[in-house]
Amino acid sequence: MRYASVDILRGLTVAVMILVNNPGSWQHVHPWLLHAKWHGCSLADLVFPFFLFIVGLSIVFSLSKALAAGADKNKLALKCIKRSLILIGLGLFLNLFPDFDFIHLRFPGVLQRIGIVFGLASLLFIYLSEMQRRGLAAFILIGYWLLLAFIPVPETGEVSLEKNQNWASWVDQLLLQGHMWKYSLTWDPEGVLSTFTALVTVLLGISTALYMQRPGSPIKGLALFGGASIVVGLAWSLVFPMNKALWTGPYVLFTAGIALILLSLSVYLFDEKKIETGTLPFRALGANPLTAYFGAELLARVLNCIKIHNFTFWEYLFATCSQFLPALTASFVLALAMVLLWVLVTIFLYQKKIYIKI
Repeated sequence: MRYASVDILRGLTVAVMILVNNPGSWQHVHPWLLHAKWHGCSLADLVFPFFLFIVGLSIVFSLSKALAAGADKNKLALKCIKRSLILIGLGLFLNLFPDFDFIHLRFPGVLQRIGIVFGLASLLFIYLSEMQRRGLAAFILIGYWLLLAFIPVPETGEVSLEKNQNWASWVDQLLLQGHMWKYSLTWDPEGVLSTFTALVTVLLGISTALYMQRPGSPIKGLALFGGASIVVGLAWSLVFPMNKALWTGPYVLFTAGIALILLSLSVYLFDEKKIETGTLPFRALGANPLTAYFGAELLARVLNCIKIHNFTFWEYLFATCSQFLPALTASFVLALAMVLLWVLVTIFLYQKKIYIKI
């Protein structure tokens, strides 16, 4: 069964992702569109875990039929690994463009993380049972908590969750020195250790999709699981802060809980009530999410290469809009314009039944 709810929720997530990543000026952004400075969870911090949660849903919906029909598991695994490597390659290309400075190439990134956790989660879905996956998820979350919150960081001899002084930062500096996020250089928001807990977000999506395949309506169950996950996440955050950069356990559970509740609402509106009015933009984005995200990221880089009167093209657009609008509004309008552009592109593809996949 194909769920319109999943496509629409995926499309909404991509739209917000593009909106958050493309303000007219980073000096003029509404606070609710900014990531939490360190601990905490803002609207912007919901986007990436939502997408990974939906990746988990998609793994089940795309592989279940083949596995049930007795498909060769090893061949399915190779296909998933190939997709994983392509996603990682696309992410590295974005990090290289336009200078192609391999010496200082940032290894991590959004598409790289998606590729890694997609590949790992697909293999876990193919080869492990649901109970084994749940046990692994619990082991990762609890083990990560014990490591970060109770074991002293090497060289400092102290337990710390602060920037540059935690286990995730230490591992990034050990393994990724010279190849990290340029705005920190000492840790990466898509770093090594936090990728393991990001994998748990995908595994929660897998568990959710398996639940949705059971007989009967999944709405109440999704809402109950979502509410419980939010409560546990909030309670856990009293002793272990929510943190996107560290992708802590409370952050995993809290964001998954919100995703579950929104999915419950989406299933009710778009699968059971069959509401279609106003959903085309999100259906279109959800049908070609990689095209929209990769295209928006690449276009942003291209526009920053074009110079007009010592401004990049994007800076020039912002300066022009700022002559007619307050700076904060101008910045937001340009971000909306980028979203609208890719809505139009994906609507065209959707109407032509063109789905660009890897």
